[in-house]
Amino acid sequence: MSTRYRRGLWAVCLSLCGLGGAAAQQKAHVHGVVTLDVAVDGPTLSVQLEAPADSLLGFEHRPRTAAQKQAAAQLQQRLREAAPWLRPNAEAACQLREGTVESALFDEGAPGKAEEDGHADVDAGYRFECRQPQALATLELGLFEAFPRMQRIEVQMAGPKGQAKATLRRPDKTLRLPAR
Repeated sequence: MSTRYRRGLWAVCLSLCGLGGAAAQQKAHVHGVVTLDVAVDGPTLSVQLEAPADSLLGFEHRPRTAAQKQAAAQLQQRLREAAPWLRPNAEAACQLREGTVESALFDEGAPGKAEEDGHADVDAGYRFECRQPQALATLELGLFEAFPRMQRIEVQMAGPKGQAKATLRRPDKTLRLPAR
């Protein structure tokens, strides 16, 4: 599923849940600020991350040097392996079932936003299946430790008991989900 499709689907979900308006619009590209969309639907926990490449890599153009290419490849791998920085509380018994990472920076052959305006985003999506979804209460986010250029995480959450917004700033790392 493409990032653009997932983002559109998420916007529709937020609109239907009552968080429409600004939440359903395209998110602003602000260095140091990452957006996280979290949805709980039955046993499924979905997390979408959108970040300016600068906040994760320190640059937003296609990798030019060997060091930049290595950094981009390491970032792609690091984001695919969400376990070190994205952990639902253990009582919920969640397992990562799918993880995707996309950016114009990772696709050398295709023109992208990075070439158009000098700004590139990194989009990642994760789907967890939880054996005890009623116990899902928190997400431990190791993003600030993993990415020192990151300053703030803007979070939108939707679940069976409602919606919420939260902002995490250094050194916060625990995201409390809406009560189920």
